[in-house]
Amino acid sequence: MSNKNIFILIVALLILGTIATIVLQSSSSVSVDSRQYDTFAQCLKDKGATFYGAFWCPHCQAQKKAFGSSSKLLPYVECSTLDTLGQTQICKDKKIEGYPTWMFADPIKITDKNKPIVCTKEPGLAGEDPLCSDTKRFTRSKYATTWIFPTAEVSSEVNPVNKDNDWIFPVGAQLHGEISFEELSNQTSCPLPK
Repeated sequence: MSNKNIFILIVALLILGTIATIVLQSSSSVSVDSRQYDTFAQCLKDKGATFYGAFWCPHCQAQKKAFGSSSKLLPYVECSTLDTLGQTQICKDKKIEGYPTWMFADPIKITDKNKPIVCTKEPGLAGEDPLCSDTKRFTRSKYATTWIFPTAEVSSEVNPVNKDNDWIFPVGAQLHGEISFEELSNQTSCPLPK
């Protein structure tokens, strides 16, 4: 074997060794994170949370991506038909109008000292905030009133109770958008992943 061939063989082995090291390190770190998110995702499911989404929805994909490989354990319900033109019956029955939407077995509680923006299901009411008509930022519900807080958007057919800056919405209310782990933990008492 010539010196040139030995040199090429050594370089190839070094490159393969580097690639193998990177793959092994990344797979071991994924499994540690996965176990932490597995517990959180399973707790959400055990506490009766449900995540409604659509496979084509970029916000749903971002919500799943936050859970990494643990997204397979999320209490996820697909709302879109395969042709993307319709909605599954379960989502019609739950009156899901936007994605992602989260529902919980317990009342939704949002703590905020400021009065939220309130958008009724009937557009054009006198004094309504202009945000309610901004179709690029907000989808008005045809079934429920929506309360827009700085950190959350909640739709409910029943008005919330406001007690000491805690806005308490009944079971059946819907929390919309990409929801942070902190907010999911607040709604379910599931411990945050470390």
